[in-house]
Amino acid sequence: MLKLWLGLALTADSSALFRDRNSFGMNLKRPSELYKHLRVSKRHILGKSHDDVVTSLPKDNDAPELESRLQFHKQFMIGAQNNRVGLGSSRKVQDTDILKSFIRQDENDKYKIHAMSLEMQNEWLDIGDFCIPLALKWRTLIHDWSPALLKFYLNAFQMTLPDQSNLVRWGKGTEKTCYICGKAVGTAKHLLVGCKVLLDSGQYSRRHDRVLEIIRFVREGTRAIKSNVKPYSILKAASDWTIMMDTYEKQYKIPEDICASASRPDIFLYSRILKRVVMIELTVPWETNIPKDHAIKVNKYYELTNELTRNRFVVDLYAVEVGARGITAKSLYNLLKDLGLSRTNINSFLERTSKAALVGSFQIWLGREGNLDSGGERITRVS
Repeated sequence: MLKLWLGLALTADSSALFRDRNSFGMNLKRPSELYKHLRVSKRHILGKSHDDVVTSLPKDNDAPELESRLQFHKQFMIGAQNNRVGLGSSRKVQDTDILKSFIRQDENDKYKIHAMSLEMQNEWLDIGDFCIPLALKWRTLIHDWSPALLKFYLNAFQMTLPDQSNLVRWGKGTEKTCYICGKAVGTAKHLLVGCKVLLDSGQYSRRHDRVLEIIRFVREGTRAIKSNVKPYSILKAASDWTIMMDTYEKQYKIPEDICASASRPDIFLYSRILKRVVMIELTVPWETNIPKDHAIKVNKYYELTNELTRNRFVVDLYAVEVGARGITAKSLYNLLKDLGLSRTNINSFLERTSKAALVGSFQIWLGREGNLDSGGERITRVS
């Protein structure tokens, strides 16, 4: 019923609904898990009773194991900090909360073990080291995202979109080849990041520029204001920062007094006073390809970085990634942090960039059957 309400395909792994956010889930509570929480609370309340009849009631089968883990935790882990309370905090944690965290951890471990046995719906196991889980808050689900966008995200992340490959797998189609390029297998991954016809028609570039517009913090060709930058920002100590941005429809050229080069990172900031350059290169890849694409972009601007260094400029190169399904890479967080943004502003930026990438991919997905570009002209298949 929950899958039907969210529009999630019946073949999708239901753990996506119940995994915690660090495991790229929606963090909903499974009824069986809530039942275990209630049993823990009940056992804790009854355990404090002075009535011999109450204390003699039989315990749950898993009670001895949980109690043993609780004692170990209180003996060896009680002084450790694993959240934001800070060192030396004396905030007391209730035994019931610790036991509930054990139950939650056990449930997530089961989801991971189950995902390892899946052939397609286990990519979330691989991207946790370099990606930031999407914060699917109730505010986002109710006010920021449409039901159609949420349905697209859930199915895209679980690899259960009704693409040509899946339709054949489900017995609802006979042709697996992409009907846009006519060459590769028509998977959602191919459609969203790998179709050469869509690449040549500018579909991917428009999505890229949509995300880049969010990352841009001042209008290109203008100067950043020193007073708006925090003291620890890489933009400190100068008020002559100039920003230039390269898009699908508008390109720039690096001033010759800074560097004679035809290379154009997506965003190029420079300060002649500080003799410093900040280059930002954005990629919107499939999430599992982020490490590979990150290395490619860093190597792409190796020569430009060396040339600027020879011209006595201090160079900061940031290759950042926002996944085609809206999952942001940690490289983007590092950029925003170095720019001096507060945690609140960083979270806001990440939410907006995620939505921009996701909406761009959703538009590509919606236009797949019409095979139309943004100007309304039919995209011809490459023979």
